[in-house]
Amino acid sequence: MGEMLLEIFGAVSGLLYVWLEIKHKRAMWAVGFVMSVSYVVVFGIKGLYASMGLYVYFLVMSVYGWRKWSEQVKSEGGEVKSEELRAVRMSGKQAGVAGGMLISSFVVMWAVLRWLTDHPAPAADAAVTALNVAATWLLAHSVLEQWILLIVANALAIGLYAWSGLWFTTGLYIVLLVSSFIGYSAWRRKIH
Repeated sequence: MGEMLLEIFGAVSGLLYVWLEIKHKRAMWAVGFVMSVSYVVVFGIKGLYASMGLYVYFLVMSVYGWRKWSEQVKSEGGEVKSEELRAVRMSGKQAGVAGGMLISSFVVMWAVLRWLTDHPAPAADAAVTALNVAATWLLAHSVLEQWILLIVANALAIGLYAWSGLWFTTGLYIVLLVSSFIGYSAWRRKIH
């Protein structure tokens, strides 16, 4: 019962997180931190180790993202330039970093899960995690294309979490998939 309540809490905080992400609001990072703590426990109980590790990564990235977005809205003198964050298109350098993160994190996680654990779905869990690792790094830099990685990651996650019997989390990821399309469209309109 406690596990299910924690999963429900994580799913509800995840809905708030994605709404704030679509709106491009810094508060998203604080909500993401709380959601991440919940899911570290939930995925640990279910034995979805890469997903659990992903949420540990999200904890760290919540602090990093808050700082990066804070820099974006403040001038060098520390005064607020604008409350509106600016979405940007991915640069070649960012594409290289994100691609490297995606490939290396997938290979390492898949190998660890495949050969060192009793994980029931190592490739799927590693893929969802690797896509989110790269997407979250791009999100911290307000890069529009992070939404494309999230569309793929969320679609894969729906299948993985449904297969695992995490129904509230599956529901969350259905909403996250739809929200990824909405977020992409909303952020794309912000780019001039």
